Amino acid sequence: MRVLTTDFAESRCAQMWLRHPVYGDPSFDAFERIPGNPIHQGAPPFDWPVNGFLFHDPVSTNDYIYVGDYGRDYGPQVSRCILYRSTDGMKSWTNVGVLLKGDPDRFEKGGHTPDASLVYDAGRYHMVYDWGTANYNEEGGLAYAWAESPEGPWHRAPEPITRNSTLPKMLGRYQRTYAPTLIRRKHDWLIVAMMDAATHPNTWVLCVITAQSPDGPWSERRLIRHVLGNDFHPPLMEFYPAFTQDEFLYAPACSVALNRNFNILFRAPLEQADDLTAWEIAQYGSLWHSENVENEHYGLWGQTFSGAVDGHGTLWAMFNSRDAGGFGTVNLARRPWNQPMRPRGFVFSGNQGPGFTCLRQTFREFDMDATFRLSGTALLIWDWHGALGPDLPQADATLHPLARTRFQAVELSPSGWAIVSADESGKMIRLASGSAVNQGIWKLKLSRQANGEFRLSADGRELWTGSLESAAPKTYPGGIGLWIEPHTHLAVEKFQIKGEPVPARITYLAHEALLGAGETFERWQELRSEEFRFGTGLLSLQANTQIKWNVTGRRLTLWSPRGPDFGKVRVILNGKRMAVVDLQADHPIKSQPIWTSKKLRKPFHSLVCQTMDGSFPVDCLEVEE
Repeated sequence: MRVLTTDFAESRCAQMWLRHPVYGDPSFDAFERIPGNPIHQGAPPFDWPVNGFLFHDPVSTNDYIYVGDYGRDYGPQVSRCILYRSTDGMKSWTNVGVLLKGDPDRFEKGGHTPDASLVYDAGRYHMVYDWGTANYNEEGGLAYAWAESPEGPWHRAPEPITRNSTLPKMLGRYQRTYAPTLIRRKHDWLIVAMMDAATHPNTWVLCVITAQSPDGPWSERRLIRHVLGNDFHPPLMEFYPAFTQDEFLYAPACSVALNRNFNILFRAPLEQADDLTAWEIAQYGSLWHSENVENEHYGLWGQTFSGAVDGHGTLWAMFNSRDAGGFGTVNLARRPWNQPMRPRGFVFSGNQGPGFTCLRQTFREFDMDATFRLSGTALLIWDWHGALGPDLPQADATLHPLARTRFQAVELSPSGWAIVSADESGKMIRLASGSAVNQGIWKLKLSRQANGEFRLSADGRELWTGSLESAAPKTYPGGIGLWIEPHTHLAVEKFQIKGEPVPARITYLAHEALLGAGETFERWQELRSEEFRFGTGLLSLQANTQIKWNVTGRRLTLWSPRGPDFGKVRVILNGKRMAVVDLQADHPIKSQPIWTSKKLRKPFHSLVCQTMDGSFPVDCLEVEE
């Protein structure tokens, strides 16, 4: 190895940062907001206009936004679809009014009709929308309508495309269909839609159906993306709507963890979009960021942005958020389609909960030069030896408490700076501090020398010099990263490090594997024991259970305790069986490495563990980047 100087705030280094649906996403995306946001803001009883579809009419050249208009918490107020129109290239918008609402005499029985998408073809406008009775958990599905104008009137089919109560469950759980996007292909029609399960509030499915005519008949559902397989698919991702560009079908997805600030862009060749093997990840993270403004207080809310690329190569995005009062907002942003990232600078935000990211490289000694624009409280961390996972395996998950342990940091807040150290329990010890009232911009220089001495300066003024006792083994330096507290907005303009890089090691807890497999606590028992590496783990309560870590890295090491009550576990890496590990022992043995992969080439990996007999104690997975 050799000493290098790298600015990790340059977008060429974007993939050097850890990003995750729960932990957060340091995003380098190039989206810029359009003046005039928000276009629409919720008000009682329709507090949540939190879904939408952006449509350019090729006939009139008008632009439209079809807004899914919900009551707060998606009920009990039945939802509807309202329409906004722009006649001046999306500079200004007019509320056309209610486009679609439930009819008491139709199959929705006066219930929900929120989310619609449109295609213009052969002189008609074709729409698919989701519907539900007043209790959409009991009945709902997808439906079709057509019109001679994008503003209606709409002629709705007498029967729905799908009726959830009559659909067979897929993978033993998925039955409810919603959030459809209608797509015209060369020889047929396709609907990209979502499925979920009320009994599992932690998994969502992307599926497709096809037909020769937009009014059907439609094929059976085909699964495209979900967490229950043995392939890499991050949890908590919700889709809708999709869009087409350059003969590809694109499906953006947003995490529904607490912060809602992580996004993925999936894609497939349009004509092969009904083939699950044709789908790939086009962009993993760095797809979207939240601005530090009132109308984006909660980050993306609802599904994800609605994209459309115009004839000038600009990607327009209609997106929904919520303001500080919890009312939904409808907004616009844009970026060049062929320039998804800015040359330098990223945004890291904690909209409701904390966030964490770290570099995939770390350094024993380093000289750091960093510039932050900060609203809220953030920690610049080094010697991080914590462990990552969600607090709960479900929507609105946030970071497990063990993530905020075992590190040293510079804490930056509205009141000033502090040198802090966190122990194994997360208890913070303040070692030095100083005031800096209302300092929104921090220009820091931090160095750690071979003798263990640190130097910290800000704006050319020395703040602190001293030594810290590291909790890290001398053979392995801990991670270097950023922690943000709730309601914090951090823009990183420079993050330059001079030093000799070594691969970072990141440890993922059992909770991460539970979430990654779409499991709940129903079949597992949470244990607190010194037998586990970090004092916590899971124990299977039933046979034929499965957990899965979805990770990025180059070498994976599985840790587990052994004992008299434990059995055999099958290890599957990226869909291939790797080993059978016997965890049975005459007496309890503390957690230790039980399986290690070879060095891996591709960045995305899924590690599945299946019980074969006996109980399975799930501890953690260590990933070397």
